[in-house]
Amino acid sequence: MQKPIFKEGYYYGALLYAFLIPFHQKIATLAIILWAFLSVLNFDKEEVKNNRSLWLLPLFYATYAIGLVTSGTVSFGFLETKLSFLIFPLIFYLQKYSDFQRKNMFVALVYGVIFSAVLCFIVATCRSITIKQGVWVFAPNVLEGKGAIESILYGGNYFFGSFFSIFHQTVYFALYVTVAMAIVIFREDLFPRKIRLFLGFFFFLLLFFISNKAAVIAACAILFLRICTLKISTQRKWITLLVATMCIGVFVWLNPRTSDSIRKITNEGLTIDKNGRYGFKTRLLTWSAATALLKEESFIGYGVGETQEKLNEKYKQKEYIYPLKESYNAHNLWLQTWLENGIIGLLVLSLLFFTLFRAGVKDTYFGGFILSLVMVLFINSLFESIFNRFSGVSFFAFITCFVLTNSKSTN
Repeated sequence: MQKPIFKEGYYYGALLYAFLIPFHQKIATLAIILWAFLSVLNFDKEEVKNNRSLWLLPLFYATYAIGLVTSGTVSFGFLETKLSFLIFPLIFYLQKYSDFQRKNMFVALVYGVIFSAVLCFIVATCRSITIKQGVWVFAPNVLEGKGAIESILYGGNYFFGSFFSIFHQTVYFALYVTVAMAIVIFREDLFPRKIRLFLGFFFFLLLFFISNKAAVIAACAILFLRICTLKISTQRKWITLLVATMCIGVFVWLNPRTSDSIRKITNEGLTIDKNGRYGFKTRLLTWSAATALLKEESFIGYGVGETQEKLNEKYKQKEYIYPLKESYNAHNLWLQTWLENGIIGLLVLSLLFFTLFRAGVKDTYFGGFILSLVMVLFINSLFESIFNRFSGVSFFAFITCFVLTNSKSTN
């Protein structure tokens, strides 16, 4: 017998959260609280299906709690940021979601990305329009006196980077966009073919404006994965791969930030620049400091309370000016986890990704799609400490629990 609509309030809470993910994190937090409350309210023990994999996230949360105690620093705010590692396993444990409900969660996420992106374009356009001497002027440059390319690279442009991404830091907004792209590329059952093609192009264009390099790499990876999983002849696959590679090359060449980064790496190589301030140069500095700290203490780590202090000390010692000024973290989830939680935390994180990867391999229906989600999370983890902000923690926990409770992956 089908449940009354009010009995499925937890499902509508899930749709609300999925739609609000790309918007401000405080709104998404309220949606999580509502979703959790409705899940508890409609709890039915007969529908609960025990899933041991869900315990991996609470276990990972425990490594943070232990690291906090060992560091001797009290920081309840830090543990509060990581509460998604407890809340989402509870939500997915209390309720079982049908294939129809799961599909609609992804559809809601796609629509959320679309609407948030449209708002970003509207705000960027309004900021760029000024009236000078009674004449409407379109000037997207944040700072006057800079050319178009220079403003994008350094001075700021309302249609690029952090000025364009008004709801989240670029890395997290780009993460949501890339997952939405994976949904429309792989899930042929969710949207008509023409709409999927249009949305795929729209999301690629959106990444062009966000200008997050990790997301561009992830988008290219899932595109190549999709081509490789197409049921077409080998010859057609190679032709499609060639066309996709050419299109990506044009994308990289047209985007000033991406092309500038590749040019610098090609000309200068992977060298340490103590005065590095932008892009990949600062990543090299943070990785250098993090690996230097791990050589001094690699087993138990430094605990979540002292890791940033130790990184700042290392930045000062190595004369890394900008990372010290901005108090940067390791900008790599694996290095950051190792620093904060030691070998145990690193092993739990590795087990988490291994379990997600295995779920994709075992799924005979949507294995490629699940692998694309894991790939997006993994690539972003290499360039950003995505667990240092609620925007990254909650989304990772949501995707992880979604995949681990997928019946075709776990049966």
